[in-house]
Amino acid sequence: MLSRVANNLYWMGRYIERAEHFARYSKEIYFSSLDAPIMKTYDRKFVLESMLYLTGIFDMEVIEEKDVLYKIGLDTQNPNSIISIITIARENARGARNAISTDLWEAINKYYHLVNNYSVETYISTGFYDLTQIILEQTSIVQGKISGTLLHDEEWAIILLGMHIERVIQVIKIINSKLHDIYKIELAGHPVTEMSFEWTTMLRCTESLDMNRKFYRSIPNREQVLEFIMLNPQCPRSIAHSVNGIEKYMAKISNDDSKDAKSLTFKIGKLCAQYKYLSYDEYKDDIYGLLNNTQDMVMEISSELEKKYLSF
Repeated sequence: MLSRVANNLYWMGRYIERAEHFARYSKEIYFSSLDAPIMKTYDRKFVLESMLYLTGIFDMEVIEEKDVLYKIGLDTQNPNSIISIITIARENARGARNAISTDLWEAINKYYHLVNNYSVETYISTGFYDLTQIILEQTSIVQGKISGTLLHDEEWAIILLGMHIERVIQVIKIINSKLHDIYKIELAGHPVTEMSFEWTTMLRCTESLDMNRKFYRSIPNREQVLEFIMLNPQCPRSIAHSVNGIEKYMAKISNDDSKDAKSLTFKIGKLCAQYKYLSYDEYKDDIYGLLNNTQDMVMEISSELEKKYLSF
């Protein structure tokens, strides 16, 4: 496989995953706040700031709802908007057109046109839910085409490698964003006993609420939610599951079994082992430290992966 093609496939996977997380987080934060039992969570500025925090937009001096929705969703001048991310995903798919199936290309192309042709006026007035739902549904279709129409070879593995790397990064951002929200709620004087709604929202943002209920059979709280979406290897949205995926798909594209501490496979294996044997009690007093360290390690792995396999 040419490194140029591998680069296109890798970033196609990453941008597809990124668009999905941006859309789901924005949708859940925006609409869950309408039923929020805590007045601070119901505050529109609080909600909009949370959406901007995740998407990495910090340059808006005046926060107006329509401006925020446009900036996050359909602003083609914003490289972090959902429409920009989907456009880049499509361009990467075009660059690897001969390596992917016609079914996958048509799914990505349809995805792009549905978003690109969506009316801005409708979106910022009444169409926010509709557009985010389109994004989530089309992402599921694309993911199904990746799984069901491609040979499970190196090209398939590099797409999924990109998706799992991006998933780790986005789940960390979601956790950080919601912890930041909870911190602001606590500063407003709300006791910890009122926070179950916020933990439920965090689970919704990672599409993990139902399985969390099945696993714990209790009202969500800080310990069980953070343990579930960080350490549970059976949860497909957890950090532990995603780092295991990075190791699995890296093994499909590399025969390197070097024990050198500087090698890419060693660093990935070390990260997987950390999450395999980690318990909540070990990091409960330094959640941010673990998340930041994990993100740094994944970014380092991504950088080395690009240098070794994707540069052309």
